[in-house]
Amino acid sequence: MKVQGNRYINNPEMIKNKVEKKTTVPQNIISEDDVKISDSARKLVETARNKVSDFHTMHFSSINGEIREIPAEYKCENLFKLDLKATSISGEQSAFEGCSENQSEVFGKWLDENASEYLTEDEMKDLKEKINAMTADVESLNAQEGYRGTSYESVFLLSASEAGLRKVNEMYVPEQLQAGFSDMIDEYVHFNDSARNSIMEKMTPDYMVVGIGSKTESYKYKSEIISDETAFYTNEKKEISGICNQFLNGKTDQKLFCNEMKDRLNDYYGSRYELRNQPEAVEGRVNNMLDKLQHMFGV
Repeated sequence: MKVQGNRYINNPEMIKNKVEKKTTVPQNIISEDDVKISDSARKLVETARNKVSDFHTMHFSSINGEIREIPAEYKCENLFKLDLKATSISGEQSAFEGCSENQSEVFGKWLDENASEYLTEDEMKDLKEKINAMTADVESLNAQEGYRGTSYESVFLLSASEAGLRKVNEMYVPEQLQAGFSDMIDEYVHFNDSARNSIMEKMTPDYMVVGIGSKTESYKYKSEIISDETAFYTNEKKEISGICNQFLNGKTDQKLFCNEMKDRLNDYYGSRYELRNQPEAVEGRVNNMLDKLQHMFGV
């Protein structure tokens, strides 16, 4: 990502307004090698540009503190080509490549190839339905337009999904196949983590200026921004996975599980820049994520 200019902005909303005031999109962003781009692709580029602006003004503030000023403009080429891509753990092509929106089918294909002799038709159908319940909300998030890098929502849903899949493996996958299915879960988590982290790094600004005190400011550069984000998300994954595993293993009851998750979500969304002093909006975000957990775990 390249910094274009270094105008200082005290009001983050000005960044969004600046993008909205532009009536044309630079040609080098919406075309490549003189290939004409359709109207739908142009609209997607414009949507992505707006998402970049929102990302810069809001995303970092929740992790790195109050942003006092940031460079005014960034250029991210070929925004409409930022697909979720990653190699397998071994470095080869991932089985989930090109299937980010229907990852349950990858698991289903593996079961068809390996579990048919161990499961009846009804057992196979039931197992696939359980897997689909664990991956559906991750797939839905992957299908959304705009920013597709690592986010709180992606970490939250993938952590819960992984915990649920490992419980499904333990309870419903034939013992002879559990090691292989566990490897598939590892690949699933690796693909989603790596693909989103790669996009996050591409869309992270080269630097920004943060307020430390009323008069003191400091530059934060890309490596430090990414390091802080990685540490934040690593901790969130650990905490969310722990809460899910405690519930799925019967060590906490449904009420405590829901309350812990609700408190955690309230703390996060309540600290978001764009949701300050908007309790109804925070409640809406929290309830949306709790609904997704209910779909996964049937709580």
